[in-house]
Amino acid sequence: MDFSKLTKIFHRLEETNSRLEMAAIVADFLKNVPEKDLPQITLFLRGRIFPAWSGKEIGIGNKLVIRAISKVSGTKEDKIEDLIREMGDTGLAAESLLVKKTQTTLFSEKLTLDKVCANLEKLTNLTGNGSQDRKIAYISELLAFAEPEDTRYIIRLILEELRLGIGEGIVKDAIAQAFQVDLKLVEHAYSMSTDLGGVAKTAKQEGCEGLKKITMKTGRPIDVMLAKKIGSLQEALDKLGKPAFEIKYDGARIQIHKENDRIGLYTRRLEDVTKQFPEIVKAAKENIKTGSVIVEGEVVAIKSDKDRSPRPFQDLSRRIKRKYKIPEMTKTIPVEINLFDVIFYCGEDKTREGFLKRRKLLEEIINQTDRFRLAEQIITDDLDAAEVFYRNALELGHEGVIAKNLDAPYQAGSRVGYMYKIKPVMETLDLVIIGATWGEGRRARWLGSYLLAVFDSEREDYMAIGRMGTGFKDKQLEEMTELLREDIIKENGKEVKLKPKVVVEVAYEEIQKSKTYSSGYALRFPRLVRIRVDKSQYDADTPQRIRELIEGVGSIETDYLDH
Repeated sequence: MDFSKLTKIFHRLEETNSRLEMAAIVADFLKNVPEKDLPQITLFLRGRIFPAWSGKEIGIGNKLVIRAISKVSGTKEDKIEDLIREMGDTGLAAESLLVKKTQTTLFSEKLTLDKVCANLEKLTNLTGNGSQDRKIAYISELLAFAEPEDTRYIIRLILEELRLGIGEGIVKDAIAQAFQVDLKLVEHAYSMSTDLGGVAKTAKQEGCEGLKKITMKTGRPIDVMLAKKIGSLQEALDKLGKPAFEIKYDGARIQIHKENDRIGLYTRRLEDVTKQFPEIVKAAKENIKTGSVIVEGEVVAIKSDKDRSPRPFQDLSRRIKRKYKIPEMTKTIPVEINLFDVIFYCGEDKTREGFLKRRKLLEEIINQTDRFRLAEQIITDDLDAAEVFYRNALELGHEGVIAKNLDAPYQAGSRVGYMYKIKPVMETLDLVIIGATWGEGRRARWLGSYLLAVFDSEREDYMAIGRMGTGFKDKQLEEMTELLREDIIKENGKEVKLKPKVVVEVAYEEIQKSKTYSSGYALRFPRLVRIRVDKSQYDADTPQRIRELIEGVGSIETDYLDH
C-alpha cells in the first residue's frame, strides 16, 4: 500500500472538525485497506506507532529530526529551526523545504506503508555508539522516498505529534460503519483485547460472529474497570446495600498474567513492568495455584520486610521507572502486592460473573504470604463496622476504602456504579505537562513553570488549564528537567513545547472559569503532589471532570484504584 493514500486521509481529517464526518472518512478508507495493514493503519490514524502494551518506544527528539531534514534538504540546521519557529510545526517546515528538493534527489520508487513501518521499527532497536547517525539515516531515507506532503505526516508520527483529533471512539464508530457490525460488539471486543487493529481485522473477516469470539488472553493487558467517587460510607451503603469494603492502597495497579511458568506484569497504562518487579514474578510462580490466569492487585512500596507501612508513592515510581540495577533496587525499596480480583481463569473469561464469586475464586487459587496477599476486606451493611475498617485503613497509611457491589460483573474500560471510593482528602487532578519555561539566574539550566493540560478523550487533544511554577526545591526542578528533557519538541526563547507524555497529580485551591487557557478553566495555586509514572497521557483527567468539579456534581467519575 502506498503511504500517499494514508497521507490523503490525514489531510482530509485535518480539514474537518465534525466527529461524524471524521468517522465517515475513516470508515470509507478502512473498507479498502488490505487486511494485513489494518492493525498498523488504526494505530497511525490515532497518531501512534506501536500499541501501548508492546513496550516499544521510538524515542526521537526534535533535534534529531532537524538533522535528518537538513541532510535531505541541504538546508542548514539553524535555518530549519528558524522556519519551525515561524511555522510552529516541524512537519510543515519539512514539507515546505522538501518541496524544493531537486528532482535528482528523488527516488523513483514509491514510499510504501511497509517501508515506513520497517524503518520506524528499526529506530526502536538502535543503541550504543553510532546509533544517532543510524537513526538519522533511517529517517532521512523515509524523507528522501516521500512526496513533500507525506513528509509532513511522517515527521509528525515520529515526533508523536500527529493529533488529528481521532479518538478511540471515532475509530470504533468507523469500524462498525465500515464492516457493518454492532458498535457494542466492537467496544466489547476492544475492551477484551486492547487492539483496535485486530478488532478491525476480525470485523472485516468474520463480522459480528467473529467479534463475539474475541476474549482476553494472557500476555495482553486489558483496560481496567473504573469507579466513581462518593463522599461518605453511609452513601456507599445507601447505594450498594451490603457491599464489600476493601482498603484503597496507596500504590499502583498491576495486572498479573500467568501462563504456566511465563509471568507478565502490566500497569494500568498497559506497560510491561515484568523486569522491574522480579520478586513479584517469583511470588506469582510459586503462589498462584493454576496454570493460566489474569489477576489484579495493587503493588505498594513498604518500609521493610518487618514493617509493612507504605512508603511514599514516589519511592514506588522509582521501581516502575527503573530499567537497570534492579536487584539492588529490590533491596532498597521492597514491595508487596495486595490482590483484589481475578478476571480470567483457565481459558475462561470471568468478567461476567459477580464480584463475590470472583473473590472466592481468587481466595482458592492464591497461596498467601507476607508479601503476596489478598486485599484486606470486610462485607457488611453496618456503618459502625465500616467506619472501624475505614479508620484502620487510614491509620495504616493508605488512602481510604473501596466499596464494591457483590453481584456486579467486571466491565473493562468502563466507569460504572458498581464500586465507589471513599477517602478524606480533597480531590486532586491528574494533568499532562505540555510545556514549560526555562528558569532564570542560578535556575537557568532547569525547567519550571510547567504548563498543565486536561485530555479531551473524544478528540485526543490536550487543553491547557494553568501553570504550576511555585514551591519547587532545586532538587525537584533538577529531577523534573531530566524527566522532561527528552520530550522537548521545540523551543522559542525561554518557552518550551513538550510531548504530552508526563502525567502529574496536582492539588489546587480553586477552579475558575478563564479565557486564558484553551480548556476554559484555570487552576488557582496548583501544586505538585507527585509524578504519576503509572499513568499515561490518555489517563489524564478530562474537561468533563473539570465541569463536574466546578459545577459541584455529586458523583465524580475517577479512576478505580488508580493510586
